Amino acid sequence: MLKSRNLRPKHNGLRSRTATAAETRSGAAAVEFAVVLPILVVMLAGTADYGRFASTSVAVCNASRAGAGYGCIHPWDSYTSQSFMTTCKAKVEEEFSSVPGFNPQNLSVQITSEGTWPHGRVRVAVSYPFRTVVNWGFIPSSISISRTTVLPMVR
Repeated sequence: MLKSRNLRPKHNGLRSRTATAAETRSGAAAVEFAVVLPILVVMLAGTADYGRFASTSVAVCNASRAGAGYGCIHPWDSYTSQSFMTTCKAKVEEEFSSVPGFNPQNLSVQITSEGTWPHGRVRVAVSYPFRTVVNWGFIPSSISISRTTVLPMVR
C-alpha cells in the first residue's frame, strides 16, 4: 500500500503560468458581484419607495373614510359647523398619524355637505404630499396623493 499523501508531482519550485481553476472562478465571482450589486441596490430602493407610496396611499384612503364616517353620523348645521369641522379634521389626523414622518401642516382636509339630513351626503377630501427617497429621473420625486369619500348622512 502507498502511504504517501502527496500525490502531486513536484515542479522544482517553479510555478505554473496558468491560473488554477479556483483562482479563475473567484475572480469571475467578484466581477459578477460587481455587476449585479448596483442592480440589486436599485431594485431594493425601488421596492422601498413603492412600499412607502402604497402605505401612504392606504393611509390617505383610510383617513378620508374616517372623516366621512364621523361626518355621516354627526350631522351639523350652521351653529355647530365650526366645532364639527375641527373634530372631523382631528379624526382624519388621528387616523393618518400612523404614517412615519407625518407632518400635520402638509395634510389638506376639505369637508363639505351635499344637501341636508336625511337625504344629504358628506364629502371629505384628503390630500397629502409624498416624496420618493431616490430621485428616479423618469418619475416625479413629489406626488400629491388624494382621496375623496362621500357617505350619506344616517342620523
